[in-house]
Amino acid sequence: MRRRWLAWLRYTRTWESLCTLHGLTATLGERTLVPTLQSVRIGKTTDVLALRVVTGQSLTDWHKQSEALAAAWRADRITIRATAPGELRITLMRGDALADPIALPMPTTTTAVDVGSVRVGITETRRWWHLPLLGNHLLVAGATGAGKGSVLWSLIAGIAPAVKTGQVRLCVIDPKGGMELGAGRPMFTVFTHDATDSTLHLLRQLVEVMHARANRLRGKTRLHTPTSSEPLFVVVIDEIAALTAYVTDRRVRSEMEQLLGLLLSQGRAVGISLVAAVQDPAKDTLSVRQLFTVRIGLRLTEATQTAMVLGQGARDAGAECDRIADATPGVGYMMIDGTARPVRVRAFHVTDHDITTLAARFRAPRAATRPTRLTASALTPIGVSGDYCNDGPHAGVARHSRHNRHQHGGGSDGAPRVLDGVRIVVAASGIRWLLRQPHSTHGYRRVRPRSGGVDTVQ
Repeated sequence: MRRRWLAWLRYTRTWESLCTLHGLTATLGERTLVPTLQSVRIGKTTDVLALRVVTGQSLTDWHKQSEALAAAWRADRITIRATAPGELRITLMRGDALADPIALPMPTTTTAVDVGSVRVGITETRRWWHLPLLGNHLLVAGATGAGKGSVLWSLIAGIAPAVKTGQVRLCVIDPKGGMELGAGRPMFTVFTHDATDSTLHLLRQLVEVMHARANRLRGKTRLHTPTSSEPLFVVVIDEIAALTAYVTDRRVRSEMEQLLGLLLSQGRAVGISLVAAVQDPAKDTLSVRQLFTVRIGLRLTEATQTAMVLGQGARDAGAECDRIADATPGVGYMMIDGTARPVRVRAFHVTDHDITTLAARFRAPRAATRPTRLTASALTPIGVSGDYCNDGPHAGVARHSRHNRHQHGGGSDGAPRVLDGVRIVVAASGIRWLLRQPHSTHGYRRVRPRSGGVDTVQ
């Protein structure tokens, strides 16, 4: 009874006059045609109106009046969507379920991980926000301080138990010197913190892994299933524009764009997912943005940027990233390819203490000290270690003895890391890659750097 009374008080009682004042009626002869209010659903913080528009009206006519309607109904937010030809649904929200930060639920080693639905925060309907990682690439766009790091760390935390078991391998590129993601190095199979040849080598190797897996899986399955021997590679890039737009060497920039394009267009099915953050989503800065199948828009500085990231239809449906408050980092809108409605979300608040705990509890697995012999038909994990792949707080070439580097593959404790079919050791001139060779004694061939720091294969 109370809800029926509130529906009459808030909407039914003033419906005709409100439509008239906002120019949403029509005149036919001496008659005034008014949109039909079909139903009203009153909620604790959200009201939903269903209506039929007047002949000749469109969704655009109502979108033009959305701000005025929100003010008239004293709503904090309003969304207007078409549900059928000539029918609309207006959602009015009072209060904000995402106004307060949400603490990260710290996972344990026994926490189950579904890489097809990773929990990273909550939605404005107070439900868990899940990201479909397996079989997708994720783009996170937002201005400085918008909370891109919150999304990245929430995702890393969500898959951390699978990192420890080896079902997921994190390859992390932080071109800003490693300031944002460097604290999590023990969790990473590979970590590079610049946009130089080390990152280029990593991308090349990922493309090789992609092609090898595609050849092996062709005709057997349409989507890779992660296992500890065939892991899901998650490539996390903080500020991807540093690789695609801000590199001064044209040759390096061109090759990076080509490699990223290959991974984005072909890597999903074979178990390679890219997760990238960017501040400026413009096409000339990030030419490959349309290859990301899941896009998240946090606070942006311009209305046009929302359309760049989520599409114009998302903005018309209420995704106004340029109006997100500065005081709510991690709040944004998510669009998934194949869906028409943006979802308003907020990522978990991940503290420095949370990151320290994650790094200590969920270290990446270490391979045996000697790589396994490989067959010509399979790319089994061998291992990876060195300065660009964390081996604890004392990682670094200067700290490794020459004997240990050659005997154990570069790890400070003699325990190499795992990368599908690739072993990396670090020399003074840069990364050296040991690639598989079925007929060699230890299942790989040695790569030595030549002058200028460019590697040659022997």
